[in-house]
Amino acid sequence: MTLDAPDTWRGIFAIPVTPFHASGELDLESLVRQVRFCVAGGAHGLVYPGVVSEFFALDADERRVATEAVVKAADGAVPVIAGVSATSAPGAARAAADAEALGAAGVMATLPYVQHFFSPDDAYVDDYFGSIAASCTVPIILQNARIGHPIAISRLASVLDANPRIRYLKEETNPSTHRLTEAIAAVGSRLDGVFAGLGGIYLMSELDRGAVGSMPAPPFVDILVRAYEQHETQNRAGTRAELTSLAGYFNLELLYNVAVIKEVLVRRKVIDSATCRTPAPRLDAVDLRELDELMSGIDLTAWPA
Repeated sequence: MTLDAPDTWRGIFAIPVTPFHASGELDLESLVRQVRFCVAGGAHGLVYPGVVSEFFALDADERRVATEAVVKAADGAVPVIAGVSATSAPGAARAAADAEALGAAGVMATLPYVQHFFSPDDAYVDDYFGSIAASCTVPIILQNARIGHPIAISRLASVLDANPRIRYLKEETNPSTHRLTEAIAAVGSRLDGVFAGLGGIYLMSELDRGAVGSMPAPPFVDILVRAYEQHETQNRAGTRAELTSLAGYFNLELLYNVAVIKEVLVRRKVIDSATCRTPAPRLDAVDLRELDELMSGIDLTAWPA
């Protein structure tokens, strides 16, 4: 499905992980295969690199090369939103300019995620997103995440006042369901859409609250797409059935995050290695047996294609 205009960004926008060889080097072949997996599974868009992509573990050259690989592999089938979060405004601006030059349809950024002596004040927030807006012409998604420095819901309106190029919000501060409701009430009418996050774990509640979609990791993107489409047809029982099939897996993702996400992608023959660069738990024999049992009860039909 091709989405031609920013105001049509809706649905499941998958966030590919960054695959690494066992040596820790970037595995672009697995990354391309993952893009094809997401498209085959019905994803309405892609976001790369995001938090689950371990973007903070990539150097600038790797980030540019990997983003280019994702855009080329998508080949216009779905929009690609480039993650441009950085430790400074100049870094985010450079990443945004690179992303647009590579063909990204939009960019997404959190505030700088490194903790320091001081939290960003209002002027810093405005200047940071203003630098991104000045460096590119594509729509901006503000990712209000739990990492780094989340923005208070009461502050979002003034951020939009200072930066009208922000057209979307990805709201995932705690508790994400209630914060989503508050954000939509506060600024939803001023945006083209508010996306949810946190892996699609709370997808039904988020859609009920007015989210236009979700941005999850991709191990079960095909099932989350089915759940979204059931919700679009107001088939609540069908939506809940699809999500319930993932309930056991969701428990593991909450525990182990990218470690289990990559393990599932290996088992689905999407990437070759579950190697992580960030500190991640090592799944033990009990985890792996539980994952075997959980996956045997999930309807996996989209891949291998």
